[in-house]
Amino acid sequence: MKKILIFGLVILVAISFCGCFEKPESSEDFKLMPANSKIKFEEFKNNLNLNYQNYYASREIVSAEEKAVEPGRYSETNVQVKGVDEADILKTNGNVIAFSSYKTYLIKPLPPEDADIIYNLSQSGRLYLINDTLIVIGWDKITSYNISNPKNPKKLWEMDLEGSYVDSRLYNGNLYLVVRNNSIECPIVWNGYKIGYEKYYIPELPPIYTRDFDITYIISKVDVKTGKVKDSVAVVGNYRTTLYMSKNNLYFAYHLKTNEQKLMLDFLKENVNKYFPEEISDKINKVIENKDFGDNAKYVEITETIEKYLNTLPSEKRYNLMKELENDFENYLEEHWEEYEFTGIAKINLKNFEVKSGKVSGHLINNFAMDEYNGYLRIATTIGDWRFREKTTNNIYILDENLNIVGNLTGLEKGERIYAVRFMGDKAYVVTYKETDPLLVVDLKDPKNPKILGELKIPGYSTYLHPIGNNLFICIGKDDDGKLKISLFDISDLKNPKEVDKYKLNEWWSPALWDYHVFLWDEKYRIFFFPANNHAYIFKVEDNKIEMVKDDKHKTAVLRALFINDYLYTFSYSEMHVLDENNWHLIKKVSFDFEGYPP
Repeated sequence: MKKILIFGLVILVAISFCGCFEKPESSEDFKLMPANSKIKFEEFKNNLNLNYQNYYASREIVSAEEKAVEPGRYSETNVQVKGVDEADILKTNGNVIAFSSYKTYLIKPLPPEDADIIYNLSQSGRLYLINDTLIVIGWDKITSYNISNPKNPKKLWEMDLEGSYVDSRLYNGNLYLVVRNNSIECPIVWNGYKIGYEKYYIPELPPIYTRDFDITYIISKVDVKTGKVKDSVAVVGNYRTTLYMSKNNLYFAYHLKTNEQKLMLDFLKENVNKYFPEEISDKINKVIENKDFGDNAKYVEITETIEKYLNTLPSEKRYNLMKELENDFENYLEEHWEEYEFTGIAKINLKNFEVKSGKVSGHLINNFAMDEYNGYLRIATTIGDWRFREKTTNNIYILDENLNIVGNLTGLEKGERIYAVRFMGDKAYVVTYKETDPLLVVDLKDPKNPKILGELKIPGYSTYLHPIGNNLFICIGKDDDGKLKISLFDISDLKNPKEVDKYKLNEWWSPALWDYHVFLWDEKYRIFFFPANNHAYIFKVEDNKIEMVKDDKHKTAVLRALFINDYLYTFSYSEMHVLDENNWHLIKKVSFDFEGYPP
């Protein structure tokens, strides 16, 4: 357990323990509310912890794929929610391939033996391809092209991001775009659309939380045909964010940290007489009750007082007091563990952009930790981080349409943390890890009464679960020796899931461990692809066995793959390979301009 007494020789620090505050019974102590007025907005800004730095980056979001109606068989981007497309560096409509690296290549894929580059766009970035419309999302702008004649693309519209691109989704003819602005200002005019105080949402939360909000997220609905902004809201947040979008709502979640100085003050207020003589206790209490000083000033004054007192004690008494405080903090942490950290959630209705808010205990591993089903939002969280490895717990919460918690499973797999989650219908499959890899099967049929159906424990861990049909999972992860492992889980008996096969690679890392877009499954041939270094690994799943059918080696790091008809196209920074899926012969190589690996 992390030491919590370090002031000079011994200073009392409540490093990340949850403090002495009332246990919240609902999500009502965290709300996202419209600023509504300049006065309220300025009051909110003045209360921010602007000197606080949160270095967690954000990346996660949710999405899925939308298939353009074209003849032939071709793959789509691997996504989370089917029917909601997500931007990626590789797209196809069956007649043309768009691949973005240092530039965006338009490639004629058929016939495969004649596949070649037919046009280069200087702009690179994340792509969408809707029939003959290509959208390129770069670092500073979005450009839409008509590529019905891919030898001569025509620009349809262009818009400046006016901020930093975070993520996006494409659904039902609309681009749902999230842009980050590293300031907090209102009103905002974003691409001609005014976001006033009534559509600028600020968090209301108790003083126990750190107000480390220094970013405005602009969430907009953009017409794919015209590039015009149809609706937009702004939400104040921080860097550690996760986005998920269903066909009905966009969920924007961010981590809420407790105010560590406030925690220490609250703990002392409740327990100071137990540890210190009356003179010291009175002095500490006077500082705590002083309304003229903020928490930071109180913290400094009290730590100096405690340090001076500790220095007057013999070493034996000093260490005994330290031990007593440690034990009491540990016990207190056990009692209040579910209030240790929270995730605040904004729910944005895709039709009218109405915003609702709620919260759950813990933090999210990624976008797969959220899922909407039959009007309920299901969320999997972990409470605790590397500092409290023995105390971490995992939870599943079910929230209604107003983001009120109606059911939960808490305290799962103590001492472990979530590595992967997959919600499928009324079931959840959760992988936690410490020394073994438990796969938990959770029944969510009754939202108010979730329960564990089965569990499997094997060495290593998985970070991505890909369902095959209703009874199998392909799981990408690592074995207990740190090398890549592919597992095949049979979940036909929900009470007794089994690892029916596994395949270990002599590789230490793959982007598939954290980026599910690189994974490709071809149902017709029962094969899957994922990259590792310069290798495009292709495996076949048959009779509950995993067999490698091709190790397609490139000159540089492999990035993606797709299929068209019966041919697999693998992509690296420097080349494209075309493989016949019937015999895995190499049909064609196409070279790209390789300018070195990105920094």
